[in-house]
Amino acid sequence: MTSTIVRPAQRSDLDRLESMIARVDAGMLTMPSSRDAMAARIERSLEAFARGSLQPRNECYFLVMEEDGELLGTASIFTNLGVERPFYSYRISRDAKVSPELDVKVELDLLFLVNDYHGDSELGTLFIERKARGGGRGRLLSFARLMLIAADPIRFGPKAMAEIRGYTDAKGRSPFWDAVGSKFFEMEYRKADALSARDHRFIADLMPRYPIYVSLLSDEARSVISRPHPDAEPALAMLKAQGFRYNDVVDIFDAGPTVEAFIDHVDTVRESVRMSAAEFINGPRPPAGLAANPDLARFSVTQFAAEDDAAAVLARIGVGAGQEVMVYRLKGSRI
Repeated sequence: MTSTIVRPAQRSDLDRLESMIARVDAGMLTMPSSRDAMAARIERSLEAFARGSLQPRNECYFLVMEEDGELLGTASIFTNLGVERPFYSYRISRDAKVSPELDVKVELDLLFLVNDYHGDSELGTLFIERKARGGGRGRLLSFARLMLIAADPIRFGPKAMAEIRGYTDAKGRSPFWDAVGSKFFEMEYRKADALSARDHRFIADLMPRYPIYVSLLSDEARSVISRPHPDAEPALAMLKAQGFRYNDVVDIFDAGPTVEAFIDHVDTVRESVRMSAAEFINGPRPPAGLAANPDLARFSVTQFAAEDDAAAVLARIGVGAGQEVMVYRLKGSRI
């Protein structure tokens, strides 16, 4: 993957991104599902990258992974959650009841519908073509979003979060949806989940205002609360390794876990360092890591190893002599 880079999506990518749509799992609702929607996403992202270093408003930064001229994946950051429209989740809270007369103590979990994410950034749209999975590409694509935050933190607010896809069976059935959502929405899981990506008002209109006692749900539904889909487990592991933590918040449709972190606690943001191109070439530099062009007008990220030619690494991301590169030392094994 010596030629692999992650960069902002461009208008010239539209045809290749449109062909990718058919291979995206139906559960990835932050991915545009038509050519027109994809074109609109690209335009929105171009506007986000072009704006100055300002506090977030409601941007989408849309990235693509390219290798030898082929697009192999996508990733996004959405800013300012919950400000222009609600961002609903279930927060799990524990209630303890005691009867001294009967010497009985009962602890019960309840699901509260909340709109707690205000001004935070969401990491989403992480997709990699199956033929390209492995070899560190997933880590490069996922961490490229964090390198973008590190390049200009003021654009992204104080906290980042990610909704991890919840468990569904081989037929795409969600036990949690069957036990909860289906009772109030009277539509199929996929339809409701897709509708929520466009309009959250119907959630407020139809979801119960009162907390739901988890103990009243079926064993199958309870067992999948905060359980990630097997395909999402690597993404969850990477985020946890970066400092993201599950904080008893789950998706309202499939009960997938939500993880969050203050951006200045995220390892990539905290540990990335800037150096001149000459310093990167002449050393010392980390034996393996990510290198990014931190100029958002030319933002690009690649991965390097000790044996790589340093000048070639910088050339891949468009960093020339006299310019600056941002470097993050990779830790642990490839994912």
